[in-house]
Amino acid sequence: MKKLSPEAREYQIKYSRKQMQRLQKKNLLRKRRAASSKQEILDKQFETLRAPNIFAISEKVVRRKLLRFIGRLREAVILQRHPVNIDFSETQKMYADGTLLFYAELSRLNRLKGGIEIKCSPPKNEKVAQVLQQVGIFDLVGYRKKIETTHDDVIHWRSANGHEVIGEKFDEVLGHYDGQITEELNKNLFRGFTEAMTNCHHHAYIGTREDGLNVTDEQKNWWMFSQERDGELTVVFCDLGIGIPGTLPIKKPTLWQRIELFGNKLDAHAIQEAIGESRTRTGLHHRGKGLKQLVDVVANIDQGHISIFSNKGRFTLESQRESISQFKDNILGTLIIWKVPIKGVSDDPARH
Repeated sequence: MKKLSPEAREYQIKYSRKQMQRLQKKNLLRKRRAASSKQEILDKQFETLRAPNIFAISEKVVRRKLLRFIGRLREAVILQRHPVNIDFSETQKMYADGTLLFYAELSRLNRLKGGIEIKCSPPKNEKVAQVLQQVGIFDLVGYRKKIETTHDDVIHWRSANGHEVIGEKFDEVLGHYDGQITEELNKNLFRGFTEAMTNCHHHAYIGTREDGLNVTDEQKNWWMFSQERDGELTVVFCDLGIGIPGTLPIKKPTLWQRIELFGNKLDAHAIQEAIGESRTRTGLHHRGKGLKQLVDVVANIDQGHISIFSNKGRFTLESQRESISQFKDNILGTLIIWKVPIKGVSDDPARH
């Protein structure tokens, strides 16, 4: 066999290397195509539900879009047994009320879904992504990419949830503000918070929720957010029970008969009447105090605000003035928002 010259040997080595590189690239391309095809197959198995642009329940049109999205999510996961991909790509704003309601519904679905997968496509909006991570929504949909929280009005969000009346949970969302809330306000917030848990435990889940899932023996879960921004503390509490208007015929039939007698059968009127009766019965051995405690948190604060959303109704007390409003769309539960001024709190993240 003829011996190769040094030049020929070097050429042969280079040629072999190039051939190996071509083969490696070809195999890599084949693997990528196979993975892409597999992912396309997996994606086709998931039903994609586009999340709304705004998460909020105070404005009619925005509220309707959010509740329809949540209803479609319940239907797809529980009734149709479809894996779901929640597409947050176009979501631009997430307010505390709509965000907590969605968080509560998603938590409930995670408990009921029985192996059906829920995943998400992340938002394009950086601030929205930070909210989803800060409050734990990304954890519920298995999104593991870590995002640094930098926005001032996101970094202060706190969340808690449970199914019992546990005062210690108060510290998870409000202990952060020790020394920044007056002692009296702190006591009122604690009373309001524990009364909300008590109402949830004893009243909210006494019937079957009208969401079409026909789930009985619901866990008596509640969810809570707090957020501080520009010297104002917002606390939001939510349960997914049958709502205040739903409990009155069962728990307070005499009051409900009076409401029906005067033709005030709207949910907003039911909330207002229940609060009114609570205020007149506080001397009767602690009976009927619950709603009064919730309202008393802000009743004597000039810039205080409380909104109680329940089913289709809303009761608001702001600057000591009451108002009610009625919606067409049902949140299927009760959500309470307290807003109170606090002093001496900076938006500087270094302080937190």
